[in-house]
Amino acid sequence: MEVELPPTVEECHVLIKHLLTAIEQLQAEFQATQTRMQAEIDELKAQLSRHSGNSNQPPSSDGFKRGNKSAMPKKKGRRGGQAGHLGKTLRMIQEPDVVEICEPEGCVCGASVWVGEGRAVEKRQVFDLPEQRLEVTEYRRVIKACKCGRKVSGKFPEEVSAPVQYGRRVQAMTSLLSVHGCLSFGKIGQFFSDLYSAELNQATVQKMIEETAKKMPGEQIRAALIASERVNFDESGIKENGKLKWLHNASTEKLTYQFVHLRRGKEALESEKSVFKEFKAVAVHDCWGSYFGFTQMEHAICNAHLLRELTGIIENSRSKWGFEMRKLLVKMYHQSDQGKGIIQEIGKYEKKYEAILKSGDKEEPPPKRTSQKGKWKRTKGRNLLERMSKYRESVLLFAKRKEVPFTNNQAERDIRPLKVKQKVCGSFRSATGSESYAEIHSFISTMRKLKRQVFKELTEILEGKPFVLFQT
Repeated sequence: MEVELPPTVEECHVLIKHLLTAIEQLQAEFQATQTRMQAEIDELKAQLSRHSGNSNQPPSSDGFKRGNKSAMPKKKGRRGGQAGHLGKTLRMIQEPDVVEICEPEGCVCGASVWVGEGRAVEKRQVFDLPEQRLEVTEYRRVIKACKCGRKVSGKFPEEVSAPVQYGRRVQAMTSLLSVHGCLSFGKIGQFFSDLYSAELNQATVQKMIEETAKKMPGEQIRAALIASERVNFDESGIKENGKLKWLHNASTEKLTYQFVHLRRGKEALESEKSVFKEFKAVAVHDCWGSYFGFTQMEHAICNAHLLRELTGIIENSRSKWGFEMRKLLVKMYHQSDQGKGIIQEIGKYEKKYEAILKSGDKEEPPPKRTSQKGKWKRTKGRNLLERMSKYRESVLLFAKRKEVPFTNNQAERDIRPLKVKQKVCGSFRSATGSESYAEIHSFISTMRKLKRQVFKELTEILEGKPFVLFQT
């Protein structure tokens, strides 16, 4: 295609200037588009490279991509049982239930005429289950005539309310299999049938679990947590009848308390079941904003979450300040005996912490407002930097207070059984299924931490015996 040029030099100059201006505008638009597209590409790459080691995603989201290195530093020492660990080896008992005598079959001389009674030179013990059978107790109500002429009737025990029913031990076993064993109602019935040739139907199992939950001493555990010097908090989503609810956890090394609420944030934390309104010591948790609304307590942040986020910005953005901050936190972790002690010379570490924040502010400056509407666009690194600056005292509290751990691992371990339960059984289907689970699991977890016999304790509570949380 032929282009007709202007006839005069002046007109050519005007055209050239116009074309140069257009070219500059196109170059600017191209540069802006290229920058935007590169940012989108980087964001998509970062999403693809996210895993449980460099973000707050759960390990279950990693799929088959195993081998992702944990952001937490490795503990020193050899693997396996440590020195002084007693173990759980099977040991002989003094009074066996059954004794079988192993007599010699005969002597090589052929006479086999024994002199004396013989003596036992060695013993071996076999621990096995007794024959499984249901023990049936029949209650007979009797009427007697008094000499005054009145007839007086006996009464059945309060717990015997039907002509035929299962007892408290069956109820305790059913609750234990459902909550701790993570079995579905159908599998519990089948398991019971395999052992005792009497299959429990699902409605009976559900009713037993609901009745067990009502008798759990949740208020005793809650009161003990409120009086503790440090409590770990966390929450996790839970599906019930297709709806999302939230399981809230408060726990220590000796206690576990959980409750279910429709909300995750402030409304749930201020509810009657929560311990937050009355707790006044040290709360260990992640950076969920609702926690910081309670000012009557001290807050400690889980540094494992921060290490994962720092690993993420190092891998995806090659963050220099992130690398230095992660190195500092790992060093403080080792200096505090894996978070079990305090650091005496904490001042120099605080200065180093401040210096890293300043370098991070230069490396990732605050974003410039491009319009009057909407939020400012911040990078993940900038968000993390501002959070670690705002809550610096909570981040470093583990190095100043002996009772404050480096991570919130205690609460995460206590919530993990819920995720196993949901993986095995799916969602809860009854209107109170998740609440019953939380009540019973709180009790079972607490009893295990206190090294008490769970089945025995469950049975005694169902039988109406008084419960004492801390036995002397």
